[in-house]
Amino acid sequence: MTEYADILIIGAGPAGISTALNLAARAPTWPRRIVLIDAAVHPRDKLCGGGITHLGSQILERMGLRIEPDNLAIREVILRWRSESVYFRGDPVLCIVRRRHFDHWLLEKARAAGVRIREGERVLDFTSHDSHVEVRTSAATFHAGVVVGADGSRSMVRKHLGWLNSKSSARMLEVLTEPTKSEKEWFDKGVATFDLNVRDQGVNGYGWDFPTIVDGKKLISRGVFDGIRRGPPARLPAVLAQMAARRGIELPKRLESHPIRMFDPKGAISTDRIILVGDAAGVDPLFGEGISFALAYGEVAAESIDQAFTRRDFSFRKYRRQVLRHRLLGQLPGRVRLAHLGTTTTARPFFTKVAMRGLGAVVAGSNWSKPSHDPVATKQWLLRA
Repeated sequence: MTEYADILIIGAGPAGISTALNLAARAPTWPRRIVLIDAAVHPRDKLCGGGITHLGSQILERMGLRIEPDNLAIREVILRWRSESVYFRGDPVLCIVRRRHFDHWLLEKARAAGVRIREGERVLDFTSHDSHVEVRTSAATFHAGVVVGADGSRSMVRKHLGWLNSKSSARMLEVLTEPTKSEKEWFDKGVATFDLNVRDQGVNGYGWDFPTIVDGKKLISRGVFDGIRRGPPARLPAVLAQMAARRGIELPKRLESHPIRMFDPKGAISTDRIILVGDAAGVDPLFGEGISFALAYGEVAAESIDQAFTRRDFSFRKYRRQVLRHRLLGQLPGRVRLAHLGTTTTARPFFTKVAMRGLGAVVAGSNWSKPSHDPVATKQWLLRA
């Protein structure tokens, strides 16, 4: 049996749901024209540090949303490297959520808006035609006017189109542990740390320790992000184990890892009747920040799709230009350049020391040194989304 949809969104993570919600905000007729499918059934676990910066909060506010699931407001972020420390303060600097609850909350917002949602349905194959894209799933065959690939870093849509590039993948490793004695106060004070000492072990990124709430229990999310690199990859399990050992923690035997697709300035993200969003398109290679960028892709995708149906032009030739014109997504090429520069500072610690001291001086003379600072209300163009 063949089913029909103007928009078929593959993947019910923040990017796919943001696309649906932003379309719904454009006109009350859009929701019934959208089908959103996902192989998983929500609520489902998703490996992620769960940090939503002020940039992501700004995008949610434009969607008329404020974070409702359980979250922790982080009012002080400490960036550490050897004897150097930089303190970012704000009210808050960022919020920590669990993706299991955050994504489910967003999905229910889309459902309430009237979007048709099909969970537990896997995409098997698709074929492009001049008038539509034929998508075969485990439950049906769709004829879709537009397909949105929102199916993550291992995107089946991207793979089917032949747009694979192993050099564009970063890695992340995460584990949940009990807090140490000194970390227990982080929950009340709202403290999170980024550890650059992992760079001494060949990691072009950082380690993190975030307080989080899992089913009402206070735990610490610990992880390592390794981005753009030169040379062989670092052994992340050993790096994370050493990071934990410095805190007197023995890691469990089971660790979870996940690839992150980094934005490629020269890579394809659209073709006739098909666009990619979120991790499928590529996110921040500097910090591995995914949620905020995923939400931003939804804004751009909704605008582009709305224009496509209005003009009856489904080539999406201008989609990349629209992505790079967005105030947040437009930072991606610059973040790619900084991430490449980071491979130099990893190899030459002197540059990391200079960068840390320079950053500390900048922060000390800015609003980021003030506990009452509200980053969402900032007037600094670089910090606006």
